[in-house]
Amino acid sequence: MTLQGKGFYTHLLPACEAGDPLEITRAALDAGLSHVLVKIADGTQPFGLDETGQDLSLPLIQALHAAGIAVWGWHAVYGDDPTGEAALAIIRVQELALDGYVLSAGAAYEQADKAQAARAFMTALRADWDVPIALSSYRFPNFHPELPWAAFLEKCDAVMPQVYWEAAHNAGSQLRECLRQYKALPNARPCIPTGAAYGRPGGWAPTLEDLADFINTAKELDVEGLNFYSWDTCRSDLSPLWDLIANFAWPAQPQTSAPILEPIPAAAQPLPPATPLPTATSSQPAAGAEAGMEYFHPPAAGAEAGVEYFFPPAGGGQLVTPDSRAEAIKSHLSSMPNQPDTFVTRYLTALQCRQAGKVSALYAEDAVHVRGDKVLNGAPIIRSGYSAFFYGLPAGAIFELLGVEVSGDVRYLAWKAGALTAYESILLREGKIVLEYTYIE
Repeated sequence: MTLQGKGFYTHLLPACEAGDPLEITRAALDAGLSHVLVKIADGTQPFGLDETGQDLSLPLIQALHAAGIAVWGWHAVYGDDPTGEAALAIIRVQELALDGYVLSAGAAYEQADKAQAARAFMTALRADWDVPIALSSYRFPNFHPELPWAAFLEKCDAVMPQVYWEAAHNAGSQLRECLRQYKALPNARPCIPTGAAYGRPGGWAPTLEDLADFINTAKELDVEGLNFYSWDTCRSDLSPLWDLIANFAWPAQPQTSAPILEPIPAAAQPLPPATPLPTATSSQPAAGAEAGMEYFHPPAAGAEAGVEYFFPPAGGGQLVTPDSRAEAIKSHLSSMPNQPDTFVTRYLTALQCRQAGKVSALYAEDAVHVRGDKVLNGAPIIRSGYSAFFYGLPAGAIFELLGVEVSGDVRYLAWKAGALTAYESILLREGKIVLEYTYIE
């Protein structure tokens, strides 16, 4: 689950590239970001809506997903209405098709009666969904013993401590102490620290040396990912810090968000890896991908004698002759559509609605969807993939069934939407999709 690579928090979206989703996406690509963290709620109120109620977050999240950048939502929580806050968190994560969720807990939770609220909040979150959850809070837990650390971390997947070295310039040593204290907590979790990338007018601001110290120390300590706060002020007021963050090399995990369905303009292509910041002590990141590939085979329950399944290596490995895979699917289809069964009708109807939630509801929770050179694992990630896919479709495109073959639990079909033609093989289990290969031309 742990995020790898570089991420940036946003706060007020209109203050980030004037709120333009495509410009934010271009800046994220140019900076080599693997993820962006967007504020989605404050207490029991949604965040990121304009005065008319329009959600500014949604088009940004869709644009980032279309570029292969993961998006996590962050939420300031206070514990006065923990079940209400949890209910809103679930709604926002689902309607925005987010890849993860960050709860930001601070002074409001430093009261003796708030441990029960923390447990109620985390229990309500985990009861309804299994999206990765991270806790963002103080850099030094020992200075804040009243905050219910154990209650939060019991059901969290990671921590994102706010290592803001205000009024000082010893970022590296503060990061070391932060990680030491977090590792000693009950229910300790993987740590993705957040560095200071903001300044106060006429007051303190991090220096380039501070930020280099923070980054190099993180590398030396084998931290897998870093965040920075916040895009709003760093990009506009502290551009040398933004440039430093953009130009340091960091090993980022392959994203399992939606694939890029349309070419990104040349100006938005990621920069080549930059030279790591010089240091005599920092360890170099491991080079290259993991050796060896495991291959995914359909479950025996869905297999039929004489039926060939077309799925590439798990984890997004190199596809072998995808054209031939499409041709093999085409060979199962007649030139005119056969009569679709109930499942195919439901599937095409869901696509026609262009609602990612309706389509992803047809998949099993552990489903795998292979699209191009991407492998989307699990219904939540598949939903994110459809969000990006629908975002990239031309307005008015209608889904038209070109052909279908039904063979037990296997469906071969072809459909057209605008200029896109897709060929798919689908394997069902108890009426839900468990494996799907899609070739779009």
